Amino acid sequence: MENNSFDVNVELNIETFQSGELTRTKISEPGKFTQMGKSIYLRFNESLENGDKASILVKVTEDGEIHVKRVAKSTNLSSLLYFTHQEHNSGHLETEYGVMPLGTFTKDSKVEFKSNPLSGKINIDYDLIYDNNVIGNYKFRLIFSA
Repeated sequence: MENNSFDVNVELNIETFQSGELTRTKISEPGKFTQMGKSIYLRFNESLENGDKASILVKVTEDGEIHVKRVAKSTNLSSLLYFTHQEHNSGHLETEYGVMPLGTFTKDSKVEFKSNPLSGKINIDYDLIYDNNVIGNYKFRLIFSA
């Protein structure tokens, strides 16, 4: 099994439209790019306001499905969301009070990778769904480079 791991710089921009309000989040952090078999993984941290960090793992499978896992131990929150181009997926948010099922509908997704020099983009436009209601519209823009 192929296992190549490289240090990369990650820039993640997220636009959230929820309850009529637009919020923008920008994360710029060092990260790690790993290829295992035909799947690729990006790991990096998000600096939180309280000085702690949330760890983020983005996996792109061989068939183009994207998994985004975010764990913030200091706030007892972790989420796992799945994205498949123009499909509904089930995911969840874990809190100290229990697990909340969340769904996603991926309106658009695009993944690009270049190996020399190592760089890439992962774009996801999606709706976040709870209890059959859209609770937010998101634009996820991740760019990385070695």
